[in-house]
Amino acid sequence: MVRRGSFNTQMLDASGIRYYPHLGSTNTEARRLAEAGAPGGTVVLADAQSAGRGRRGRSWHSPPGKGIYFSILLRPPEADPAAAAPLTLAAAASAARKLRECTGVQVSVKWPNDLLIGGKKMGGILTEGRTGGQALLYIVLGIGLNINHRAEDFPAELRGSATSLYLESGIAFERTALFLDLLKDLRRSLELFFKEGFAPFQPLWKEFSATLGSEVKLAGAGQGEIVEGKAVDLDAEGALLIEDNRGRRRRILCGEIVY
Repeated sequence: MVRRGSFNTQMLDASGIRYYPHLGSTNTEARRLAEAGAPGGTVVLADAQSAGRGRRGRSWHSPPGKGIYFSILLRPPEADPAAAAPLTLAAAASAARKLRECTGVQVSVKWPNDLLIGGKKMGGILTEGRTGGQALLYIVLGIGLNINHRAEDFPAELRGSATSLYLESGIAFERTALFLDLLKDLRRSLELFFKEGFAPFQPLWKEFSATLGSEVKLAGAGQGEIVEGKAVDLDAEGALLIEDNRGRRRRILCGEIVY
């Protein structure tokens, strides 16, 4: 493997990537560009973020020289927000597959938006969009990946739950090449998603799942309800099927696994 280092800006420029040494958030910048009329497919990459975001308003720790933090602006041909709902799951499955292929590390997916290695979080996906009336105007798909982080690069409160490709493999990865390989594959996957929906990604997500077969507790499933049971399946729309101790099944479209 090539030694880790700064991003190769010549390679990024040649690929049309908007690269920033530092941003508050790549998603925020991508949304700004969207409002200014940037075309679909625009990619924003940062070496570091001071206000990286995860789901439910959480922060995403994004130190310089360590990770891959980027967002893609999408202007989908279908303007139905419901049709785009499983996009996060499709992106997660595609990213896990490509990371396994490129690094040999057994990355898995946790419903709905996390990437794990051995039960610890190494990546997350945040999808945000804007609608006008009933139409979807654009989507910003943001991905944060822990690549070359060492234990001391994480805040103390995250060291027991977060990991990186380096910590799991002992290899310092060359981030530019890894990012460009991942982006190329992700673009193909997004094109397929907007043509055929979630169906091609459902079996892939199941194959890489760290959720199915586990006893889970979900928060945010609706009206503050807590749902507990065994995660038994993922349906064609990306909903998680939970079976309780009485054998009753619940279909969960949104929420967060808190175990």
